[in-house]
Amino acid sequence: MPAPEFQIRAAGDADDEFFREVEFQTTWESLTPADRERLTPEQVREALQTTHEQLLARPGNLVYVARSANRERAGLLWVGVNRNLVSGQDEFWIYNVTVLPEFRRRGLARLLLKTAEDLARQKGFEMIGLMVSEYNHVARTLYEDAGFQSTNRVMRKPL
Repeated sequence: MPAPEFQIRAAGDADDEFFREVEFQTTWESLTPADRERLTPEQVREALQTTHEQLLARPGNLVYVARSANRERAGLLWVGVNRNLVSGQDEFWIYNVTVLPEFRRRGLARLLLKTAEDLARQKGFEMIGLMVSEYNHVARTLYEDAGFQSTNRVMRKPL
């Protein structure tokens, strides 16, 4: 029986730089064109540093790295617990699902989503959520195909 194309494992200290770079790239690509003109990469990295310090300190946050059969890092999954302030319920939250460009269209994003859903079920959660950029049409299609539904839409207007 052939080995699976991808394996998912818990991230370790050696994955920290990979995590931060993937987080930066994902965030940068999700910015609006106007925000990419207005912000510098350094500003985004600083904002992410603060975000990581706050969110990763929360109990229940888990980071996983997907590796190819060649043991190359191919993707990232970051999940945790998020309190829905409207319902008052804790939800299992997907902070990041990223597949590196050279590994896309091979089923890895679906495998990462399935891993998140399996973790949520194992932990007894009844709801799983995520946020996706309006500009990320590929990811939105993936999530909709996986059964995610829009519940809120953030709208902004430049002044």
